[in-house]
Amino acid sequence: MFLLLLIAFVISSSNAWSRERPVDNASILIYVGTYTGRNDTDSKGIYAFAFDSNNLSLKPLGLVAITPHPTYILIHPSKKYILSVNELNEGKVNAFKINSIQTGQLTLVNQQSSYGSYPIHLSSNKIGRYIFVANYMSGTIAVLPFEGENGHIQPTDGVYQQNGSSIDLESQTSSHPHCILLDKKEENAISADLGSDELYVYRFLPTSGTLKKLYVTKSVQAGNGPRHLIFSEDGSYVYVMNELTSSITVFKYYPSLRAIQTISTLPPNFTLINYAAELLLHPVSGKFLYASNRGHDSIAVFQVDKTTGLLTIIQHINVQGRTPRNFNILPNGMHLIVANQDSNNLVVFSIDQITGKLTKTDVSAHVSKPTCIKFLIP
Repeated sequence: MFLLLLIAFVISSSNAWSRERPVDNASILIYVGTYTGRNDTDSKGIYAFAFDSNNLSLKPLGLVAITPHPTYILIHPSKKYILSVNELNEGKVNAFKINSIQTGQLTLVNQQSSYGSYPIHLSSNKIGRYIFVANYMSGTIAVLPFEGENGHIQPTDGVYQQNGSSIDLESQTSSHPHCILLDKKEENAISADLGSDELYVYRFLPTSGTLKKLYVTKSVQAGNGPRHLIFSEDGSYVYVMNELTSSITVFKYYPSLRAIQTISTLPPNFTLINYAAELLLHPVSGKFLYASNRGHDSIAVFQVDKTTGLLTIIQHINVQGRTPRNFNILPNGMHLIVANQDSNNLVVFSIDQITGKLTKTDVSAHVSKPTCIKFLIP
């Protein structure tokens, strides 16, 4: 009898542990958006990879969706769908159903106009009811309703024209919104307009999915070209990547945007052409900010003073490739993966959790013209 009770206890304990243990994070599905082409060696759409964080391997899973120029992709909060742009003159936004987390295969659900030309960035509210899209060439932003039950993107009247220009005669002759993002409370949305050197702040009305323009803030320096932005953990600060001057401006956010620092993403002795691209905070500690340089071909690492929001440079590291348009950090904060557009490779770096510094791992994978990396965590 004692032996039977002991066996029952062991089985019961094992089942309880099995139910409560965390999801194994060793293998993570990665989706990669690209610029597509016509040659056999060119990209054809969205690709998938499996990243094993224990054995440090990046396994190609192949082409999972054929679609032209899916240069920005977004995993829907439900984790059932992926949204992508088609960066074309007649811009489109696609909704794909995720068929398998083992293979990453996608099926197109539907397609909707982006209500502008050359859509270049997507974001959503936390529940995924609305999709925000920035159309670079037409100067428009749009809010697209999304039906989570069937994965359909709906048409919209929520289209907003931005206007303006600035001093760069190549990149700033008209409005070029490069991203739009809701704040942490989902009260306001901020659009970074590279063409006009402005940040547009809109009130977000969640019941109707509409935006109401509140005010416009000029960049601290003409010719900055604000490209992307992120919010601090507590939502008190906004970090804005300035593409054309390769710098980051820190804004105190609430109740209005107020610039408190602008810091270069480049080392002081670098004098060649550079275009800054992506920026992200460390997802676990929030104590480090990472930014990519196209030209210097590096990731700049900054320490974040969480009291003041100010940045201090602590490292520049070569990306082992050319033109790091985008990168992403694993949710556990242990690794950073870079998409090097012009050397056609993904490169994995490890992150020191104490110092925030990056170390190359010699793990990489080939993909043609990668432009965006997203992780799917079951």
